[in-house]
Amino acid sequence: MSGSNIERFVQSGLSGKLINEGRKLEQKLREFGVVPTGLSDDSRRVKKGDIFFAYPGTKQDGRIHINEAIELGCSVVIWERNGWSWNSSSQVPNIGLTNVRALMGEFAALFYGNPTGRMHVMAVTGTNGKTTCTNWLAEAFYLLGRASACIGTLGLKTPGRGLKTTYSGTNTTPDAITLQRTFRELQDAGVSCVSIEASSHALTQNRLDGTSIDIAIFTNLSHDHLDYHGSFELYGIAKAELFLFDTLSHAVINIDDDFGADLAKSLRSQNQRVVTYSMTKKSADICAGDLSLSKTGSVVRVSTLWGSGEIKSRIVGDFNVSNMLAVLGGLLCSGIEFSEACDVLETLRHPEGRLQRVGEEYNRYVYIDYAHTPDALSHVLASMKAFLPPNGRVITVFGAGGERDKDKRSLMGQAALEFSDVAIVTADNPRHENLDGIIEQIIFGNEDQFIIEPDRRSAIFRAIELANKYDIVCIAGKGHEKYQDVAGERIPFDDYLVAEECLKTFNSHLSECQGSINV
Repeated sequence: MSGSNIERFVQSGLSGKLINEGRKLEQKLREFGVVPTGLSDDSRRVKKGDIFFAYPGTKQDGRIHINEAIELGCSVVIWERNGWSWNSSSQVPNIGLTNVRALMGEFAALFYGNPTGRMHVMAVTGTNGKTTCTNWLAEAFYLLGRASACIGTLGLKTPGRGLKTTYSGTNTTPDAITLQRTFRELQDAGVSCVSIEASSHALTQNRLDGTSIDIAIFTNLSHDHLDYHGSFELYGIAKAELFLFDTLSHAVINIDDDFGADLAKSLRSQNQRVVTYSMTKKSADICAGDLSLSKTGSVVRVSTLWGSGEIKSRIVGDFNVSNMLAVLGGLLCSGIEFSEACDVLETLRHPEGRLQRVGEEYNRYVYIDYAHTPDALSHVLASMKAFLPPNGRVITVFGAGGERDKDKRSLMGQAALEFSDVAIVTADNPRHENLDGIIEQIIFGNEDQFIIEPDRRSAIFRAIELANKYDIVCIAGKGHEKYQDVAGERIPFDDYLVAEECLKTFNSHLSECQGSINV
């Protein structure tokens, strides 16, 4: 995506957003005499007195379920007018509007009392790194004495607190109604700082509309979700939408990424307050230097507008040091003192399924990681390759999801071959697709360069069997997920538990093998 296209998009500003339409809808409801008790866009979950929002979704048209919502007692139906006519025999109050999904977020925020207007909200977007950054931000604020939470791929996390909420979402970013209700519940529980993953799907589907976002963070842009967005350019534009929110105080942007560099330039041309970060560019507002990496952590010197100093971290991988710079930017822009921010970064650990080490007690280096894009897999494996001993190998277990962007499959195969010494191809949520076909697209005619083991459990066992104490095993693609999605069924499966079981099994035979499990 060219810099000029980004600049034109940024210049368009908020022209495409619905401003104050929520207030207008409130007025119309008063005219009807309707006092809603709740909100829903899922007919299966409608309760008596709810407003039901009916609009075309990505998988089906919610308007075909209007009668079901009425039968369950909804008080009013707000329906998408484009391509639909109201059934005149239905007597329930209704309002036909255009762009209902875009309106829903703003109205939900009003309905729940605009909770984010009284919270500090940080949103992170990018192809990779969103989960790591949001979890670290929440953990950092908790350690700094603030009641915090994060919302994203790992669900709702409230460090140091066992808060009970109604949140049960599975999307990276919840739907607009769930999101605003969750914000209200967090506010009522005393949470003052929230970090949230802003996926490209969520931004194009207006799930964050109505949220008062203070700080927006951009990590990177690489090949993913093109099956949904249609082109890399549209994918980038979706990410850029986060930086058009008029509540932003700062935009924190990675300028090692070409798209990020163009985005930062375009935002600055519109007088946005931009803070840049970089692993290499001394011109960045936050820059890394003197980086030392190992299997157990990293040491990096950071130079910023707020001060300079050294951070000794338990974080593994240069791409994670980049994520740490993003979090540092978020903390500094939130008013945290430089020395405090650096101190708290030194205490952070990897979130679940993000370069999560398995079985440290067995003196083996086995990691679970969510890397499921070519760029993420390349970065993870390259980092491992960088700190291998001379006689060590990288052994990778990976696959590609079914019914998702097919163009990235061969690219993932190439990444595995480039940075692995042994690449084992296996299942990774094939869904309704034929697994053999997915594997064929991954290996792309290079079957002699891969080990093919369709059963993921067997693939993990095989990787650990092959490894000795000098090697690193990376089990990539699923991370925190506790299932395999096969033919519409979610079969319980946990990479971490399977790897741990394997290590225990082989550890019991270590004495017989004279300290090695090399086969």
